[in-house]
Amino acid sequence: MIEFGYILIIIFEIFITIIIVSGLIYLENKIKNCLEALNIEASNTLNTLRNARLKLKDFNTKINDAKKFDFKKIKQILSLCFDIINFILLLKTLNFKSGLSYGFKNKFLKGLLGGFKKGLSSLLFKKFVQFLK
Repeated sequence: MIEFGYILIIIFEIFITIIIVSGLIYLENKIKNCLEALNIEASNTLNTLRNARLKLKDFNTKINDAKKFDFKKIKQILSLCFDIINFILLLKTLNFKSGLSYGFKNKFLKGLLGGFKKGLSSLLFKKFVQFLK
């Protein structure tokens, strides 16, 4: 009878071992699938990070190119443009109806350009204003 008990214990041990090994194989396959899915997600994340890095590099190069402008020259050019615009506006305020004596609509400009009106003849000045228009 004891031998029959030993045989039953051995059969149960074999049965339990088969169940445990099949469970371990199932869990191993499940872990492999999870690792593959995790690997795919990691590679996608890595690709997006690489793309973001490349875009940041491109952005930084564009910012560095923008910093290379000489802002002093731009400022000088803008101030020169404003001076030319002011000069053209000044010329448009001149009144040529009075003939050789240059009359100005603005009394302040009349005081500023007192010396300027002595040097040019009205005809030359009219041609210059027409050229600017």
